[in-house]
Amino acid sequence: MKNRIAYSFVFLFCLSTMLFAASSAYATIENTSDGFSINSNQDGNLSSLSSYEELVRKLIQIEKKSEGLVKLEVIGQTNYGKDIYMAKVGDPLNEPVMIITQQHGNEPLPTESALWLLEKLGAASNGVRSILDNLYVLMIIRVNPEGTKFFIRGNADFDVPVRNSSNCFDDEGNIIQEFLNQGRGVYSTSHVDSEGNLFYSYDINRYHWQDWAQSDQIQCNPDLSGRHFDPNLSPVPEAVAVVDAFKKYLPIWIADFHQQANYITEDGEDVTSSILWPNNINVEQHYIDLSKQLCVKMYDHMQHFSYSTVTLYPGGEFPGIARNAYGIAGAGSILVELKGHNEQKKNGMIIKHAYEQMRVILETTADGSLYDIDPARSEEIPPRGSPYDEQAVESSTVLHY
Repeated sequence: MKNRIAYSFVFLFCLSTMLFAASSAYATIENTSDGFSINSNQDGNLSSLSSYEELVRKLIQIEKKSEGLVKLEVIGQTNYGKDIYMAKVGDPLNEPVMIITQQHGNEPLPTESALWLLEKLGAASNGVRSILDNLYVLMIIRVNPEGTKFFIRGNADFDVPVRNSSNCFDDEGNIIQEFLNQGRGVYSTSHVDSEGNLFYSYDINRYHWQDWAQSDQIQCNPDLSGRHFDPNLSPVPEAVAVVDAFKKYLPIWIADFHQQANYITEDGEDVTSSILWPNNINVEQHYIDLSKQLCVKMYDHMQHFSYSTVTLYPGGEFPGIARNAYGIAGAGSILVELKGHNEQKKNGMIIKHAYEQMRVILETTADGSLYDIDPARSEEIPPRGSPYDEQAVESSTVLHY
């Protein structure tokens, strides 16, 4: 029997005061592909989430109150000119680590978790001293401001090619000439507006190529022209911002937080998060092991909470997703998929869940105990299970990584 600690009413009340009012611009478009979505009929889910303006205002407030402990950096801009912020916490001479949230605009809850954690770090609250003494914490809170505005998965760049996720390579990795210049390797994602019109925009979490010229989109379309097929510049500025920040600061690990649909284990437990390390063949074993240590620590820590069931995410090997891309680039790299499709009353618990996962990997990296974990214990993490609602069943055949 798991030793679980019940959440109190007082905690939930305090948590609710930390969240912000949602913008009325949310939920005007409904995502129709690739897993998690919230539609305009679920306004209760959106009532306590931060709009872009509120997020920026909160980040600036935290920076100001921290008296120099937190510094904001604009690491890039969206196609529509919104700044993408990274909060940098602590001494730049310390070992850097990185947390990112909301690559997909309709996966908002980990952003609120990260804001909460950033506020704690910025205030040098009790219990975070070891983190501040030993780590340089980099937090990209909301990678996808434009997708968030419309509450869609993609980056709201509506002038993109139609999705074609097939590639032009044989089993040996050689290019098949007859497959060239057909628009293969384009990872856009579809959504439908309130009038039933179909649109596409880029799925940011397919575009973390360290060398854009080596991406499927370029390799498979050498003779196509225009900004979407320029080998010198990725057409996904949000992904470019994260890649550039990674290259500039070289964190030892990166944790990428998302949301997924509803799943239930074989034992009948409601899955609150699913986690995974890089599994691309080009990731060195050292970085796989570090990533597994991070996952095991999350798994162990969350056993102590009443509303927590952590499982293994069934992700693929595609090299452009963050989990694999930063593993290939030489860092520990993990994916964390929090439960989605929540009733309002459950959102606080999911936010707390992600907050605990973020905090525990920071704490154990800071004190060094992370490195004592046997990576082989990752085999103890149970499989994700089965979807249990209609929306999840419709999307369960699409890997949402």
